[in-house]
Amino acid sequence: MSASNKELAKGIFWILTDDHNLIDYRLLIFSIPCDRYGNPENTHFINMNANSGSTFNHKKTWKNEIENNNNYRPYNKKEYDYYPRGRVEVSNGKATIFLNPNINTPEFISLIELEFGLNTCDIKTTRVISDSSKHYQCFIDK
Repeated sequence: MSASNKELAKGIFWILTDDHNLIDYRLLIFSIPCDRYGNPENTHFINMNANSGSTFNHKKTWKNEIENNNNYRPYNKKEYDYYPRGRVEVSNGKATIFLNPNINTPEFISLIELEFGLNTCDIKTTRVISDSSKHYQCFIDK
């Protein structure tokens, strides 16, 4: 699948970096294919661990996937809330990106839209919510 034709998805992401300027980074996503209403599709092998059962929880995903996977070293030496992170929700043909304000830049928004397939014709609008609450704080905020 080409980068411009990613399947529509919802889920969570991190910008893995130790750089306060966010120049050197790696995007880490955990996505769930969904329809334009946010209903999960083809999820037989996806462990959705949020209380709702229809998406991911940052803390549980970090513990389950990062701490137990050698592919993510040296990132696993940090807590789940160390890196800037966010979430993509899809509902009624609209997408919402919740994220740490430090990564609310045109570059990161475009990258997230691309990786989650938000540029499909199924999505009419994408709303971006910069969440400066403690919930999305990271090392840059401390």
